Amino acid sequence: MWRRIRQTVKGSRRRAVVAVQVAVVLTMLVGFAALAVDVSAMYTVKAESQRTADAAALAAASRLSAYDEALEQGVTVETLARSAATEYTVGNAVLGRQLNLAETDVTFGHAAYNSSTGGYDFNPGQTPYDAVRVAVRQTEDSSNGAFALFFAPIFGVCSADVSAEAIAMLVPRDIAIVADLSGSHNDDSELCHYKSADINLHGVWDGFPGGIDDGAGSLWDGDEFPLDGDGYSAQMAGPAWGLFKELGYGTETLDADFDPTADSGLIELRKYQDWSNTVLESFLAAQGYIPDEIDAIMSDAHDGDGAWDERVATALGFARWDSGVPGGLWEQLGIDPGDAGNGNDWVGGSELTWLEVFGDRSISTSKSIWRDYINGYMNKNWTSMYYANHDFRYRFGVKTFINYLTERRPSNSQTPEFANTHQQPMQAVKEAVVHLVTTIEGLESEDQLSLEIYGTRGRHEVDLTENYYEVSNRLNAMQAGHYDAWTNMGAGILRGIEELNSANANPISRKVMFLLTDGYANVPCEECSGGDYSGGKVYARTVAQQAADQGIQIFCVSVGSYCDESLMDEIAVIGDGEHLNASGAGGVAAMSAQLNAIFERLGGRRPVELIK
Repeated sequence: MWRRIRQTVKGSRRRAVVAVQVAVVLTMLVGFAALAVDVSAMYTVKAESQRTADAAALAAASRLSAYDEALEQGVTVETLARSAATEYTVGNAVLGRQLNLAETDVTFGHAAYNSSTGGYDFNPGQTPYDAVRVAVRQTEDSSNGAFALFFAPIFGVCSADVSAEAIAMLVPRDIAIVADLSGSHNDDSELCHYKSADINLHGVWDGFPGGIDDGAGSLWDGDEFPLDGDGYSAQMAGPAWGLFKELGYGTETLDADFDPTADSGLIELRKYQDWSNTVLESFLAAQGYIPDEIDAIMSDAHDGDGAWDERVATALGFARWDSGVPGGLWEQLGIDPGDAGNGNDWVGGSELTWLEVFGDRSISTSKSIWRDYINGYMNKNWTSMYYANHDFRYRFGVKTFINYLTERRPSNSQTPEFANTHQQPMQAVKEAVVHLVTTIEGLESEDQLSLEIYGTRGRHEVDLTENYYEVSNRLNAMQAGHYDAWTNMGAGILRGIEELNSANANPISRKVMFLLTDGYANVPCEECSGGDYSGGKVYARTVAQQAADQGIQIFCVSVGSYCDESLMDEIAVIGDGEHLNASGAGGVAAMSAQLNAIFERLGGRRPVELIK
């Protein structure tokens, strides 16, 4: 009996000891679990704080180039950047909690490349500001307070300091401007488009040397036309030759209602037709021609024998007819009879003395131009001007002569004067690139610009440089169809790829291409000839893919209503960029404003990158 009772007491004691041990172990397990939960939460808070700091720093850095927006709002870019950092911090809750930034949590500075580390060093407070540091803090000394622990208070620890920091910077860019300089970049200055575009032909004429207001030896008499309040008459803007000085420019507004037959600036000198025009007769009489000579000039009697272009040259005053007719102009001028004509009523080529010089060219070269204008252009029924309106044919004047140069002699080697005129949309592109240069210069960045152009061939014009005005100055000295007329977009992109990979490139810069066009890609390979619109597109897309494969981002800018917007959309997608269009709806001024806005946007659109 006693033995049984003793064994029972002994078993009860053993169970009590085990219970205590279990209680102790359970307490330890709960403590470890609580610690694990809090540690896990702290890791989560740290990770989410870093995510928030990264987003806030990137957002803030992206605003450091928003100068125009800051100007509109009357604030600084630093204010915009600080607001962006706050917005992204509030919008990215940390473990479900919205956090705030103190003013000292956002620090502006300059990121300087460290060649020894191959990375960037952040220099707080150093200008120009191109980097920002954002600290997201849950600490005792922050407005957010320390991070409250869940179970640690059991052990007397109620909170922990958790923080994260990120630094983002505006990354420098190497930008290849790839500009379309094909012949179509003067389309909005040609008569063939007067029904559908705001033709700027008068502006082109205005830019030619020899105008009334440029001190280059104007052929105008300043008293011929009434002046406006500013002492300027559009009629006197550009130079004129022979009879054109009497006619003036004529109708200035060239819209869909324009009628060439009613334009006082144009005179009809039709082939195989007698002319009857009092202005012309008075002009010839003022030169000293006698009635018999004037009658011969006005008659089509010998047009079948090839006299038409000779009498046109005489009528326009480009050449003088030394007729040999007794008492005629030649005799009044004292021309030797041996050097005069045979005295009949046939205006012969051998009887002409060419008078008018075009620009700074020789009389021989000028003669070739006048002859081509008369007989190679104005009497033809295949010119784009003729297709727009048949009544332009045989109507001579400043308008049709400048249009002849634009259509038949557009290149720099033929008519370099165009480089200083307001050809459209060429002029709008030039002004927009100047706007781009000004925008980038204002950023005080380490961006570089190059200029590549394309017509039938792609050509490299300006090396990558931080002297941005080398690019805009070179483009300003160029013209539509500068070298050749077709549109080899693929070759232009290829030149951009080559320069962005050249020794001139900054190895740490982002590679970007601004691709401009106003037309359709129509050259299918680098050295091909033009006219293949299908192959031209394929080639442009193929080379764009080569650029994309090398990390080059392509932004496309199309100009006017005749461009291939669908192709530009495709290339922008290939190049992970964007397509922006300046339609020109509303005229030349509207196109310029649209392009300026586009290039301002692209110029300030600097990429951002985390450097910590």
